[in-house]
Amino acid sequence: MRPNNAPSLLGLLSLKPMSGYDMKKFVGESIGHFWNESYGQIYPMLKRLSRQGLVESRVERGKGRPDRKVFSLSPNGRKHLRSWLATAPRFAPPRNELLLKLFFGRLGKRSDMIRHVREFRQYHAQMLVQYAQVEKWIWKTHPKHPDTPYWLITLGYGREFSSGMVKWSDQTLRILTRLPESGRRKKSNQRKGGIR
Repeated sequence: MRPNNAPSLLGLLSLKPMSGYDMKKFVGESIGHFWNESYGQIYPMLKRLSRQGLVESRVERGKGRPDRKVFSLSPNGRKHLRSWLATAPRFAPPRNELLLKLFFGRLGKRSDMIRHVREFRQYHAQMLVQYAQVEKWIWKTHPKHPDTPYWLITLGYGREFSSGMVKWSDQTLRILTRLPESGRRKKSNQRKGGIR
């Protein structure tokens, strides 16, 4: 379990009371583009936050459906969230498998590298379409919500990132298509250690 996933749950509960299911669904529709929480992370963390007095819970009786446990942010939880917001974020080093493959790309097939980059480009092109749809939805459903400017800021990050990745992909494809098809190095050319 990530040690820093508690603030994301506290942040979600600052918007409105939610069940664990509600939170997972909301993550998929909002912060899931840059921060993901699984059911396996949400429920144990909610229990822990409840023990720490950062969230409160109540049971909502269901009419014709199962009862559900709904969590809300406690005053201590709001204080904890504000303290976290004031703390400088940590920047973890990225793990990017595409870049790792490209770094060692000379040992593989150029055509495979081109295919990987094209798929990467397609993914980010699709994300740009999705970001545009989300922005349209935000303006339609929450035009005057006090959090709307902040939601649009995070959306703008995703849009600019994907736009940059599409541009990088185009540049990379131009370079890759000009390179010779190297394939695997012959055994006679292999040397132990070092970069050739």
